[in-house]
Amino acid sequence: MTRKWTTKYGLAAVLTAVLIISVALFANPNIVPKQASAKSSFAVMLTDPPTVPAGTTVLNITYSDISLDITYADGTSNWISVGSSGTINSLALVNMSQTIASTTIPTNTTVDKIQFTITNVTAVINDQTYNVTTLSNTLVMSIANSQVNQTLSGVLIDFNPTLLQIQSTDANGNPVNYYVLVPSATAVVVNGIDQAQIRVGTIVGIGQNARLGITRVTENFSQNLTITSASLSVEGNTTNLSVTLQNNGDVTFRIFGLTLQGQLNSTLNPEAQILMPGNDHLHFGGPMMNSIPFSINDTSLVPLLGPDMQMQPMMPQQIFHGPLIGMGKMGHMDQDPQPFGPQNGMHDDRTGAATGTYLVLDAGQTVTLSFSGVVGQNEIFAQSPSNVITPIVGNSYTVSLMGEGFQSFNVTATA
Repeated sequence: MTRKWTTKYGLAAVLTAVLIISVALFANPNIVPKQASAKSSFAVMLTDPPTVPAGTTVLNITYSDISLDITYADGTSNWISVGSSGTINSLALVNMSQTIASTTIPTNTTVDKIQFTITNVTAVINDQTYNVTTLSNTLVMSIANSQVNQTLSGVLIDFNPTLLQIQSTDANGNPVNYYVLVPSATAVVVNGIDQAQIRVGTIVGIGQNARLGITRVTENFSQNLTITSASLSVEGNTTNLSVTLQNNGDVTFRIFGLTLQGQLNSTLNPEAQILMPGNDHLHFGGPMMNSIPFSINDTSLVPLLGPDMQMQPMMPQQIFHGPLIGMGKMGHMDQDPQPFGPQNGMHDDRTGAATGTYLVLDAGQTVTLSFSGVVGQNEIFAQSPSNVITPIVGNSYTVSLMGEGFQSFNVTATA
């Protein structure tokens, strides 16, 4: 009898405890321990096959502010900062990749875009070190094959810049060189990396799958973003350049700048008066040139031939390293009148913390970029451009886009 009552009351106690726990869990479900979602170690890797002038042995690029735009499984998205910075010698990364940052993100997420900033560039050419001006210092790229579903994965940035050599002359007719970096970059998620590639600083050879992925992204840019028309004319000292682009694809493309390549005439501006302390007026002309890089400000093209030195103290021998100058007029965009660029609330897909300009061209959009003005090298004490640079009427020129891939178009200069 005693055993029967003991069993009965014991069973009742168990049932009562179960009931109490069930009520508690129903009232406060957060006390149930949740299974941690799987995480992926995610590396940011950079490869850099640059195009450089002969004699270049070092191209050091300092980067910062690496951020990833992530979409989670529940549909929410946000930018996360990886927070890395450093300097790489890009000439050491031909056919190699270097891990420049790493983080941890949930699996089954999508890494849509990556952003980083170029803070400084120097080049060693023929044993002489030069400071380099960057055409666009903040780069944002869409990431192809962007689903992350493995515990070891990463994004490979194919940063493929062109280093342009700009020639001028000083007051004594001696040649002076300075350099502009025109960036181009694509990015693709790569899976199947090893544990060592998660460590920042690791350098490995590029696998065949990653190389094919980057090639597809570049080809997609070239096939879907086209230069539909371009015109180039010269009126006295005034150069007029207009380039119309169309995005025929179903994704957004970004353009960091463009170049006008071909033989250019550099002549002395008779109105230039260069005043140096203790010296008379100096006049000089420059050599023939073969390239003008243009940055993008909204839909205006801004010629750039060197660093902005006008506000910096200089030694006398540096006086003649002036920038290319010119007043550009605004271009226009067809279809929806949506402005471009990072200023004044214009269309921009960066994190908001970065500076710099580039063009965002959404699927189906058409935009015309234009410049009209006097292109000239301006010296520090010059009252007007000392060297006026113009295309040569009748010559053929190549307009090259630099962005998430390459695109080019031939145009003849007219009067």
